[in-house]
Amino acid sequence: MKELVRLRMRPSRDRKSFRYMLDYVDQSGNRRQISLGHADKRQAERQRYEKELELRLNVTGPVSMKLTDFFRDSLVRTEGRVRATTLKETARSMRDFIECVGDIDVQAVRYEHGERFIQYCLTQNVSAATATKKVKHLKRVFQLAEDRGQLDRHPLRKLKPPKAPRRRIRVFSDSESDRLCAAARQYEEKGFPVRWELLIRVCLGTGMRRGELMNTTWRDIDFANMTVDVYPKKHGEDTWEEVVPISVGGAVATPS
Repeated sequence: MKELVRLRMRPSRDRKSFRYMLDYVDQSGNRRQISLGHADKRQAERQRYEKELELRLNVTGPVSMKLTDFFRDSLVRTEGRVRATTLKETARSMRDFIECVGDIDVQAVRYEHGERFIQYCLTQNVSAATATKKVKHLKRVFQLAEDRGQLDRHPLRKLKPPKAPRRRIRVFSDSESDRLCAAARQYEEKGFPVRWELLIRVCLGTGMRRGELMNTTWRDIDFANMTVDVYPKKHGEDTWEEVVPISVGGAVATPS
């Protein structure tokens, strides 16, 4: 049976003594390291056993479920803990994985399914870099499932993503940037309500993503320190909270 709580030693700052600590993953999938405040091995073993028993009474063991249900459950558990865009990319990886291996039982997933998925991505004209991102998202999902006790083992732990060549970064020259801004200025002169030149200049100067740029308000800009604050916002008159409908195997989940 897999050990849920590990006993570790934490040395003092002067390295002349140590204290025991408990190392485990809670029901939310978060890793916890709790200092016991002493160096009594017998007492520490008893405390470890008590915490182990507590977790086993509250953690559901490995269960049988289709990948569609497993992925849907994972999205619900992850909601609010990661960016909406990350959740969307994870959902796409889940959908592609099901299309590749079928809606099999999650307990039946093996290493060879991961290899088959990589080949599937590459034959679908997906770049090696994109395939690597998909594998990364899937491995995180299965790792969390193992941490929660839903899986005895992480089936894709040793799966190596395809090697992706490093992309060359395209840097606009000053003349190219000027021509781009001039073209944007022409749109504004034709009566377009969007201040494209301003948006493009901010993008060129900061490297902000499109969604971050479009959701920026004047209050986010510190003119004195020449900085722009980027952070998630609630839906309002001038801003919006990114909400992405996610479809996995025909089931739709919308983060609230």
